[in-house]
Amino acid sequence: MGDPKHFTFITQLFSENGSKISISSATDIKETINKLHASHYDVVIGNFDLGKENALDFIAKIKKHVQYSPVTIFTGNQAPSVVKEAIKAGIDYFYLHNDETELEIIRLNTFIRQTIRQKQREEALNYADTNFRTIVETTDDSIYMVDRHYRYLFINSPHQKRLGVFGENYESKMYRDLHTEEETQRFIQSFNLVIAHNNYYSEEYEKEGRFYNRKFIPVRYHTSQQILAVTVVSIDITDRIRLEDEIARGASLVTATFESTSDGIFVVDRVGKIINYNQKFLDMWFVPESVIEERDEEVLLAFLEDQLEDRDSFIGKIDFLKKHPDREAFDVLEFRDGRVFERNTLPQRIGGTIIGRIWTFKDVTEQRRTLSTLQVTQANYRSVVESTGDSIYMVDREGCYLFMNSYHRNKLGDIADKYLENRMRVMLPPGEEQRFDQALSRVFTTKRKFQDEFQWLSKDYIRRFNPVKNDDSEEIRAVTVVLTDISDWKAAEREVKNNEERLKILFDYAPEAYLLTDIKGTFIESNRAATDLTGYSPEDLKSRNIFTMGLIGSMHITKTAVLFAKNALGKPTGPDEVHINRKDGRVLYAEVMTYPIKIRTHNLVMTIARDITDRKASEEALKQREEQYRLLANNAGEGVFVLRDIRIIFANPKSSEIFGYASDILLQSLITDIIHPEDQEQLSSLIQRATEGEEIHAGVSLRAFTNTGQLRWLEVGMAEVVWHNQPAILFLCLDITKQKIAQDALVQSNRKLNLLSSITRHDVLNQITILLAYLDLLKKKNKDPDLEPFIDKQVEATQSIRTQIVFTKEYQDVGVKEPLWQNLGTTIADAREYGRVEYVSWEDNLDTIEVYADPLLEKVFSNLISNSLMHGETVTSIRFFTEERPSALLLVYEDNGVGIPEKDKKKIFHHGFGKNTGFGLFLSREILSITGLSITETGMEGKGARFEISIPKNLSRLV
Repeated sequence: MGDPKHFTFITQLFSENGSKISISSATDIKETINKLHASHYDVVIGNFDLGKENALDFIAKIKKHVQYSPVTIFTGNQAPSVVKEAIKAGIDYFYLHNDETELEIIRLNTFIRQTIRQKQREEALNYADTNFRTIVETTDDSIYMVDRHYRYLFINSPHQKRLGVFGENYESKMYRDLHTEEETQRFIQSFNLVIAHNNYYSEEYEKEGRFYNRKFIPVRYHTSQQILAVTVVSIDITDRIRLEDEIARGASLVTATFESTSDGIFVVDRVGKIINYNQKFLDMWFVPESVIEERDEEVLLAFLEDQLEDRDSFIGKIDFLKKHPDREAFDVLEFRDGRVFERNTLPQRIGGTIIGRIWTFKDVTEQRRTLSTLQVTQANYRSVVESTGDSIYMVDREGCYLFMNSYHRNKLGDIADKYLENRMRVMLPPGEEQRFDQALSRVFTTKRKFQDEFQWLSKDYIRRFNPVKNDDSEEIRAVTVVLTDISDWKAAEREVKNNEERLKILFDYAPEAYLLTDIKGTFIESNRAATDLTGYSPEDLKSRNIFTMGLIGSMHITKTAVLFAKNALGKPTGPDEVHINRKDGRVLYAEVMTYPIKIRTHNLVMTIARDITDRKASEEALKQREEQYRLLANNAGEGVFVLRDIRIIFANPKSSEIFGYASDILLQSLITDIIHPEDQEQLSSLIQRATEGEEIHAGVSLRAFTNTGQLRWLEVGMAEVVWHNQPAILFLCLDITKQKIAQDALVQSNRKLNLLSSITRHDVLNQITILLAYLDLLKKKNKDPDLEPFIDKQVEATQSIRTQIVFTKEYQDVGVKEPLWQNLGTTIADAREYGRVEYVSWEDNLDTIEVYADPLLEKVFSNLISNSLMHGETVTSIRFFTEERPSALLLVYEDNGVGIPEKDKKKIFHHGFGKNTGFGLFLSREILSITGLSITETGMEGKGARFEISIPKNLSRLV
């Protein structure tokens, strides 16, 4: 959108510096916006006038429709005031077509490079900051930063939750404010270690039964090693500590089990190194220390094989397993001395990886002998036990199966034969093995029957242990176990018990008071809530009568008797309200419901009561407040509306008086029906702000119409309220029509006076210029030295008159235009541009604050900046910031110049005081005072000037 030769020259400059650029052109604003949507452009260059539209329209559409902000540069022959408005609107650069256009384009080239680099750095910084905050806020760890004074600088959300602080409530909080003295001292000691050693520090500590690991990480200034603060990362390690304890206990249990088992065990790794073994293994195989100390499987096996009858089979099985490390194996080993061992082996795995092999050996010599004896006896009772519906099996002293009937075999399924043939232990659910061994040992020891109950395969059983004795002695050689299924009986028993428990829990812990009485009102039972309600314990109430003990208020005795009479007829009642006389003498309101119930042959009454004393008090208070508010609204001197969305749901009499509508007509209307169409958008904005919780105070004006079409000016205020338990908007309006007419008349009068003053001032200044010219001519032609002092006095007096008349030009605009809401950040930026001072800065929050002041507010800030530049001598920094006060917002202006002497602090705002005109600060004070703002100087001589502008609370707002 510009002169092609300029683009060509800029392109040439970029190319000469090694830059790669891409240029795209557009014929109008619409096409430009579409291209900015489709692709990312760093710079937009165009003519100021774009047909029907101009650069101001273009900037407005970019802000509205384009998410990012390219550098915008415009050219043209525009008036300085128009250029200033364009720069305020957001144009980054403007240059004129003149004889120095080529030099201006070179400057433009430099500006584009610098601006693009700055914007890219800002975007990268914002991106990095967003990533950092996302990481810190999404972690489960507590992260916070503390400065060298132990003051919190930052706390992430998880740590805020731990401390019980929310939002920005931790700002300016010291560590001791949120922790005990003991915790604070421990923290300070750790903090000082980081400062002393200039390095991070880690520690573990316990708090309220939980364990934490806390790391202190120093935060250093980027140009030095000085520690400015410490970032603390606190990790909850409670689960890890508990897991470590569990692992230690588990390891101890494994070791104890390993040594207490009756089996011999040894473990080897994949390369044949013996990893572990128990003492039982060494005893069973008579292994000497010299052999086992070698920790070599080959050496050990060479010693073992010499004791066996069939050594070849023993070695063959071992060779097979070495070739197939994932296989399990079981076999029986017969020794030359007559002993018999069962050998079992399986691979040792971690995850899915085989890391070695476990070998177990069981001495079954006695079992084999017992088995041969029992085989004869089994045939005699097999027919009996096969016909029963119970599970019957026989086990030896070690709990290994010797026999099982068909019913039990069917329960075990396909694995039944494996359990019997391999002489394995009884198959039991987890945790039952020790209990079974204890029962078995008891039978072998006492030689008596034993009975218990247990669960197996989701069924309940009675288990009967019967000793099997030798025919020729009292020696117990085995135990027969009979399992009888009692699941149905146990289920019924548990159901009854569970129902009783549930009813008991519901009764005792119900939130309402439960009182069980007979039909005559004699108490039988009550719950905890009943004790809380009445003050009487269940023992206090039991056997006492509700009608004679004074629990019910005297005026409600008859009412309660009627309720019991209805219960006697089988009818429930309620809810009803009665007075309760507590044991401590207090009287409560209670809401009661009664139900007739029958337990066995007894007719009883269950009374459920709830304390509604607070509710009754709240209802009464609410009625009184509503009546007070209604009286206030009906007698208010301004119109009062209550709005739900934009519908009027309440209007006071003053509203009818202002707008001429009857109250019932207003209640059928929308607020938009009476507001001027041109003010509808402002009304919607005010309602939206009020809905979001903002209180709209006086100072906002809207136009409205009466029922006859007359225009009314209203000063309005709004606030969010609750009306009939639902959110609504309170809309207050004061009729200022007469005031507005008078104000408009005054403005017109001022404008006419200003016009007259301007004309008169122009004529007077012309005459003063002529007078000064004649005085200068007189001074040159004067030959009498005695007259020169008089001529100088005349020149000085005339110059003073000229200065005072020039000041009237500045002062005549004060108060002429209506005050308006002005953004502090934007206004300060405009004042800085006026003075061309690069080192003027202001806090970020000023861009979100608006102040209600005279339109000449920018003049106040530019006067302050000018004074610093002219009189501050050493000024290199000017700063604007705010401070909160109980009744006002303080806008502070500071510089680092020579400051103002104490004796001059009150004089600087007087008319005529100063080194130049003496009008700047006087005019600033006058501009501020129009809307109630005030200014004072509180700096220190030698350290810089400090001006404090006090802004009342109702004259500032956040945007």
